[in-house]
Amino acid sequence: MTPPILTGAEAGRRMVLLAELRTALATAGIRSTLARTHRLVLRGSPGPCEPSGLTDPALYIDAPAGHVVATTDGVTFRLSSGAQYPAATPPATVAAISGSGGAELPDATTGACP
Repeated sequence: MTPPILTGAEAGRRMVLLAELRTALATAGIRSTLARTHRLVLRGSPGPCEPSGLTDPALYIDAPAGHVVATTDGVTFRLSSGAQYPAATPPATVAAISGSGGAELPDATTGACP
């Protein structure tokens, strides 16, 4: 499945949330890189093609336990591990990524601990 195309405003809103997470990670001494993604569809043959445009931005994190990719839908941070945390609380997500208290953090979708 190809990722959906986002409006400029939605992509910008998600970038801001990921930038806030990046700032919280930097405070904890964890390096990360924020990347915008853009799907480019080359039209080489006649017929319908999927549109080009901005897709989900991603935050690539060099976590203590290994490489993690974070995305957001504006409500939760989704980690490549499958864990989800509230986007409203970047420090809680940092605690989970760094391993300092992550076992006590509830999953944003189920309320269960990861």
